[in-house]
Amino acid sequence: MPTELNRDAILDDFAMEDPIAPETLRSYIEKYPSFAVELTDLYHELLLMDLSSAVDGIQLETKLVVEPAQQDVAFVANALSGSNLRSLAEKLGLPRDYIAGFRDRKFRLGTIPGTLLVNLAKSASISVHQLITYFQAPNRIGAQMAYKADGKPQGYSEIEYDEFVQGLGLNVKELEALKRLSVSDGSD
Repeated sequence: MPTELNRDAILDDFAMEDPIAPETLRSYIEKYPSFAVELTDLYHELLLMDLSSAVDGIQLETKLVVEPAQQDVAFVANALSGSNLRSLAEKLGLPRDYIAGFRDRKFRLGTIPGTLLVNLAKSASISVHQLITYFQAPNRIGAQMAYKADGKPQGYSEIEYDEFVQGLGLNVKELEALKRLSVSDGSD
């Protein structure tokens, strides 16, 4: 319950910021990385409310918003699959299972350290925004992931990022590579 109150208080404080700007969102995400998804959702909701009051009754066309989001999801899925997955894993010095965890969205976005998310996106030649959009998109089994099974597919519950990393059983060299990926280069 205290965590829920803390979350609500943080979101309330964020909603009261004036002006609501990308810099404000960035500072809140840096302070509260575990609430990155909620803060981003609230930010976009507040922007949409401002836009809707500014246009005063003019209907907004959502098609233009949906298509780029779908393109972002497809772009990130491609960047984290196949030969791109292999080359990214080699480039970072991490096992393919680590990159596949991002591709398969095996853990909650809000549990990933912000600096690591930024560095992974840079390494994969995608934007952080695209990676976040990918994590927020509905998880569908694509053609490349379809396997014949005896029973109906069962959904899985997302785990914490740290749990996922522990489950990989990384060796010392891989843990060092992960540590390098988690360090800010100072360009933030």
